[in-house]
Amino acid sequence: MILKVKKPTSVTTNPENQIDQLVYQLYDLTEEEIWIVEGGEG
Repeated sequence: MILKVKKPTSVTTNPENQIDQLVYQLYDLTEEEIWIVEGGEG
């Protein structure tokens, strides 16, 4: 996700996605919070 923040058009790798999921679980984020963190709009 950090890479996506710096360069939104970049493709993240599977390990990065797994780390993101672990962090979301660690902080017990809701789907809405995850959506915001990932740069959701609207």
